Amino acid sequence: MNPIVAFIRLIRLPNLLIIVLTQYAIRYGIIYPIIFSFSGDQNIDGVGFKMEDWDFFLLSLSTAMIAAAGYIINDYFDVKVDRVNRPDKIIVGKYIKRRVAMGAHLVINAIAILIGAYLAYKIGNWKLIFIQVLSAGALWYYSTLFKKQVAIGNVVVALLAALVPFVAGLYELILQYTFSDDTVNILLFQLEEYTPFEDVEFALIATLKIIMYWVLGFSFFAFISTMIREIIKDIEDYDGDKKYFSNTLAVVYGKEKAKILAQGIGVIMIGLIAYYQYTQLQENPGGEDAVQAKAQTKALITVMYFLFTVQIPLLYVIYKLKLATIKTDYTKLSTSMKFIMLTGIGYTALFYYLIINI
Repeated sequence: MNPIVAFIRLIRLPNLLIIVLTQYAIRYGIIYPIIFSFSGDQNIDGVGFKMEDWDFFLLSLSTAMIAAAGYIINDYFDVKVDRVNRPDKIIVGKYIKRRVAMGAHLVINAIAILIGAYLAYKIGNWKLIFIQVLSAGALWYYSTLFKKQVAIGNVVVALLAALVPFVAGLYELILQYTFSDDTVNILLFQLEEYTPFEDVEFALIATLKIIMYWVLGFSFFAFISTMIREIIKDIEDYDGDKKYFSNTLAVVYGKEKAKILAQGIGVIMIGLIAYYQYTQLQENPGGEDAVQAKAQTKALITVMYFLFTVQIPLLYVIYKLKLATIKTDYTKLSTSMKFIMLTGIGYTALFYYLIINI
């Protein structure tokens, strides 16, 4: 295999692209339309993104680089286990030398952390550097320790997955709050004379809270869906993990109990989405007024989207998980969970359309 192709496979390029897509989806699919709507559907200079496009690109790059370094170090320490679980996918030691893989891991992490330091300096909040440092550290310890302990490895990976959309919103919101007075002053020139500063400020803060709720919602979705997928992968990798004494949920408690846990989390996920759908329909009952009718239409479209792209596919995963018996069954279910995660991200495009065009 060509070394360049081997390296691309090692860092899981498609997964890195999904990470970047997720962060840009949050930026342009959630944050932008909400701010646009708040400003009265006008492109007013000074009202909009506070984080520059270049800086956001660097943020996504650093996130993807830390993930890439995590994939490298995971494969570095998993060579023996992978000889049992997925012998056809071994890269380290076969196509790329171990010392080269370790060197790449260190260099990529170092660059990502330097980018994080620059962004923390640019934003004026040095504490933000800990996001990159702790993420890199968590992935190291996941590969060397956490993944061999019951549930801890699953939770760590799920938390890091949740961090991807959360970070995309966090940096922007920090800047939005920092420059909130400037935004209010700009808006005051567009409003009726003598509009109270406090009223506009209250509306802006309420809008920023709405953005945070959406960002947290996507982060929680990423956490839950990743937990399900990680448990399924534990069952898939049962043979290698058992042979090399990895205390995963499937090894310690058995495949059947691991299945039940994954199914239970899936049911909870379906229930939480159903509750959100219910509240949307209750808050937007419709009416003869055009605004109310539009609100109800948006709510119905959202309900249908989640029903057919997340809930029904998740019910399929829960059902098929009960019937799964061989390794390929779990591989297919893991792929199905990735599809569900992608459709969850895909809602940002629909959200943008509903806010901007309806």
